[in-house]
Amino acid sequence: MCGFVGYIGNNKNIDIEKARLSIKNRGPDMHGTVSTENWKVAFNRLSIHDLSEKGMQPFKLDDITVYMNGEIFNYIELIQEEEFVSESGSDVEIIPYLYSKYGLDFLNRLNGMFAIVIIDNIKKKTYFIRDRFAEKPLYYHLKNEILYFSSEVKAIKKMVNLEVDKINIQINLTSWFLPQPLTLYKNTFNVNPGSYLEYSNGKIEEKRWYQPIIEKSQESKEVIKKKFLELYRSSIELRLRSDVPVGIFLSGGLDSTSMAKIANSMNSNKFYAFGSEIVGKEKFENNTDIEVPKRLAKDENFNYSSRILDFDFYNKNIVKIINNYDEILVNSGVLVFYNLAELSHNTKVPVILTGVGGDELFGGYPWQGHQRKINTFFQKTYNKLPYSEFIYSTLLKLNKKLAVAYKILTDFQVWHSQSLATVIFNFDFHSVRKKIEERIRFYSNRYFNIVDKHIDNDIYNSLNYANIWTVLGAGQHFVDLATMKFSVENRSPFLDYRLFEYMMSIPDEVKTEKGQKGLLREILEDFLPDYVTKAKKSGPTMPINTWFYEESIFSKLKLFIKNNREIIDKFLPKEVNKLITKDGNWLFDKNNQASNLRLFALISYIIWYKINISKEIKDIDLTFIDLINDLP
Repeated sequence: MCGFVGYIGNNKNIDIEKARLSIKNRGPDMHGTVSTENWKVAFNRLSIHDLSEKGMQPFKLDDITVYMNGEIFNYIELIQEEEFVSESGSDVEIIPYLYSKYGLDFLNRLNGMFAIVIIDNIKKKTYFIRDRFAEKPLYYHLKNEILYFSSEVKAIKKMVNLEVDKINIQINLTSWFLPQPLTLYKNTFNVNPGSYLEYSNGKIEEKRWYQPIIEKSQESKEVIKKKFLELYRSSIELRLRSDVPVGIFLSGGLDSTSMAKIANSMNSNKFYAFGSEIVGKEKFENNTDIEVPKRLAKDENFNYSSRILDFDFYNKNIVKIINNYDEILVNSGVLVFYNLAELSHNTKVPVILTGVGGDELFGGYPWQGHQRKINTFFQKTYNKLPYSEFIYSTLLKLNKKLAVAYKILTDFQVWHSQSLATVIFNFDFHSVRKKIEERIRFYSNRYFNIVDKHIDNDIYNSLNYANIWTVLGAGQHFVDLATMKFSVENRSPFLDYRLFEYMMSIPDEVKTEKGQKGLLREILEDFLPDYVTKAKKSGPTMPINTWFYEESIFSKLKLFIKNNREIIDKFLPKEVNKLITKDGNWLFDKNNQASNLRLFALISYIIWYKINISKEIKDIDLTFIDLINDLP
């Protein structure tokens, strides 16, 4: 796991060292810069395989140069199959060889997470390649026939001025993330999942390399259980390969607990588990994510550590987190990843496993289960009923639940992208809603066309596969930026392509006939205790209704919002300030979850603006209390 930044083209005036330093946390162990007449790349290395200098990138073969951020988990098997003579223990060294032998077809042989840059001086082409499931980032910006690229947007900003994209900011808020391939800046994109850019002579063309055909399976549950566990164990075993200690972020849910138990049995001497204790959450939600990890760690003899996550953590870290983030931080659950990544770093465990992807494999997102309530009609009308803006606008005024149902039936692609945050801002951004939806529709139609080619006649598996471009891609982004901030590599066993493709072949009705993630629960009942398999799901949302409503904070917070209404007007629709003024409960109702989420999001937006646009915040160690106390 590493980080790189560079450009292709003739521009000798760029100070690439500043760009490299902006992402030095992605690779604190070694660094280097290679420069030619046609390109320049700076690289930061986080040493995971072969800790010696032999593992330093780039790797070259003849006129082929390769940089990679990520891991090739099956590199040992590839070396053996090819009888490749390796001079290092790096998983990257074989890539130039595979490319020279097979061309880009070699990508289908990789089991891993990766963002790869291949500079081919023979063909006079450069390839920017992203893994199947959006696990590793790869951003780019083309200007004046120079292609700038990096593992993070902030490094590109050090090389070229980027212009904020107002619509994308609004999409960030109404979707609760940015769908792939969007960023907050104009003409700046992430390479799409399972795709690559071909760059030559100042022009780029994106092509898709990952083309699975997933046919619906008719296997019995016994066979499904056996195959799933075989693939699951194999995936975990591959992702435990490391020359440094490995751990896991343990939430108490089915995904991470099952993963932890299997991984610990394979790697018990140096396997670690980390959990967050969210203070105040127990007042309004069950405590599964605190109680279950502690109990399981004791029963299974994990090396377990936990860390308090409270308002004090938010107060001391929120400015630093937003400064690190490439989007506007609207999901308070992201704080858990930063909290645990710092704990992992302090414990000297630079590789962790996460349960990201489990919900996609087993149809587990409750907010995307709405379409099952209108199941029969939805399946008959999916993508067939015409959408009418007049009908939708009318329903919004009459009954918002009916409006959502209509959206699912007639404008499914847009609903899919915004399903996580339907009740937060969607119903209030009236003046800009059409522009937001037009852009979402443009990109979602593209990826749903891909999904329809891959998934065989299963609407709900299609929905979960499409999450690669939305909530799954966002989840990977959340984890990557948090862990790499502390030089920690994250790995997601559920995203082994063999496991992912197999579970996408299992009909959705089999996976969910006994409720949300019902099949996974059945599979795991044999080797996980009842207090895990029967526990109620507990999300990582922060107790905002207690954090911000302390008497010493609340009055100053309201004044902070009031004094920054000009900033809100800069990129958000005019309705927001009107609602804040007209309806105090829209933003300040401690008993309303939507209000609490809006408040967290708007605070984050204001801080983001003060860091990136007005540049009022120059000290990222500034606390939240100091920020709201410093009122004009």
